[in-house]
Amino acid sequence: MKIKHFAGYGSVNAEKIKMERNGNGVTILCVRVTGDHEYGLKRDAWDTYGLYNWLVKRFDKSLKDAVDFQKRYPVIQIKSGYNADTKQEFCDYIFAY
Repeated sequence: MKIKHFAGYGSVNAEKIKMERNGNGVTILCVRVTGDHEYGLKRDAWDTYGLYNWLVKRFDKSLKDAVDFQKRYPVIQIKSGYNADTKQEFCDYIFAY
């Protein structure tokens, strides 16, 4: 899906790669963001409020708001790179909460 870039202008593509909930109540959500933007695609992992509003709320409708997300003590891993075939930058966000 095409979404607005976190800097507030321009757009990038985002897609849910995987979402699973295990028996312990932990949700794992993997989102891949692709595209080109002068500010890049990588957002700081410590900005849980910003990441929730930019990505998580679009792909996990079970969360009520950013406070609900932050109360679950999310662990966020970010992997970025460049795909030479498509000539696009990508960034994988992996949320565990």
